[in-house]
Amino acid sequence: MRRRGKIKAVLFDIDGTILNCNSAGRASLIQATKEVFGTIGRMEKLDFQGKTDPVILNESLHMMGFSDEDIRDKTDTLKERYFFHLNENIHKYEVIIFPGIIGLLEKLSSMENIALGLLTGNFTESAKIKLSSHGLNRFFRFGAYGDDAPVRDLLPEVAKRRMDKLFSTDIAFKDTFIIGDTIHDVRCARYAGAVSVAVGTGWGEPETLKKENPDHYFNNLENFNDFIKLLED
Repeated sequence: MRRRGKIKAVLFDIDGTILNCNSAGRASLIQATKEVFGTIGRMEKLDFQGKTDPVILNESLHMMGFSDEDIRDKTDTLKERYFFHLNENIHKYEVIIFPGIIGLLEKLSSMENIALGLLTGNFTESAKIKLSSHGLNRFFRFGAYGDDAPVRDLLPEVAKRRMDKLFSTDIAFKDTFIIGDTIHDVRCARYAGAVSVAVGTGWGEPETLKKENPDHYFNNLENFNDFIKLLED
């Protein structure tokens, strides 16, 4: 498709931003980790918010004596078991889409100068499984995922390479909006020089999120035209 004018990018986090899987992902990762490593370490007590899946594994298992190399060697097997359980659990747990998300994604998809993608700590396949619960994969042509970089702050650069190639242009970080529900999403955007858009639909306290000084804050995206106006400035 031929596009005119400057292209702006909108990159969405998934959990707490687009949807709430009601612990389907957490339960599936715990099942898989127990099967592959024989223990879940401190996973049940770990705060998953804003962390990539590899970081969650490392923080959970290091205390049990597993090295980074031990974990890497079994990651492919872990993923296989995790995706198996998630494919089952995603239909057992109630997955909730947050207010305004469908309308916003439909609107963004119709805008010819918008590159719409994902920036998430989920593994690539687990992201697709979660979004498939409500047929949302159709909106996203590219993304940066937890298996693309060891920490979240490195994901914007991955997303940029992919969207620049896909749209045959150079999309500046100042024209890139990163939407998320945690302080880690805000810090990630700031690290890259992108525009941070925080939403209060996740599990954290809104005041904590606001104290991180995101460029923009919304309680939710129900009135999504307020966000669209940011893209038109």
